[in-house]
Amino acid sequence: MPVSDDDSALAAEYVLGALDRSERREAQNRIATDPAFAAEVAAWEARLDPLLDRVAPQTPPAHGWAALETRLFAPPDDPRPRSAWAWLGIASGLSTALLAAVLWLGEPMQRAQGPLWISDLVSDDGSVRLAALYDAARGEMRVSVGGDAPAPDRDFELWMIAGGGAPVSLGVMPHTGSAAMAIPEDLRAEMVGATLAITEEPAGGAPGGQATGPVVATALLRRI
Repeated sequence: MPVSDDDSALAAEYVLGALDRSERREAQNRIATDPAFAAEVAAWEARLDPLLDRVAPQTPPAHGWAALETRLFAPPDDPRPRSAWAWLGIASGLSTALLAAVLWLGEPMQRAQGPLWISDLVSDDGSVRLAALYDAARGEMRVSVGGDAPAPDRDFELWMIAGGGAPVSLGVMPHTGSAAMAIPEDLRAEMVGATLAITEEPAGGAPGGQATGPVVATALLRRI
């Protein structure tokens, strides 16, 4: 069934990253439960993907990532907004390619050989934040972690959940800063459209590869 004009606008804002955290969560719930809305989101992704072809590769300045990370992940006593994703309101005036470049952790931007997938995981209280960018062609994921670190004897672990399958560990996350990880070949097909989750586990990761700690945050991987 066709969606309303309001729902079409909401789908476009979701794809552009212009929604705040609560609105994004509501939209993600609708994508999972409303096939018509999910199809509208997919249609907007298809419309906006060609924008990537209009953006020439650029090399960001060396200081760019450090300055941006300071803005996004300001400490609690900083008077600037705590929400790491409040800045995404400007995305309505920018290509999603810029967001991909930002999350490529300050390295020279190269034209992707295939689709890119992005996920923003934020705990309910905003104290833990993880941005992930998955390059399907390279089979590589890059993450940036900000906010509060786990307790000294605990670690955050990132998981991939595909369909109704069991969570699969993608590794222990740094307490802060950025990291890159190669996704095993047998998992790459399942990464597309999967859900990412962060749990708090004993130091070194979940024993036996089975998640045991509380879930800190979850979010879908969506194509940009």
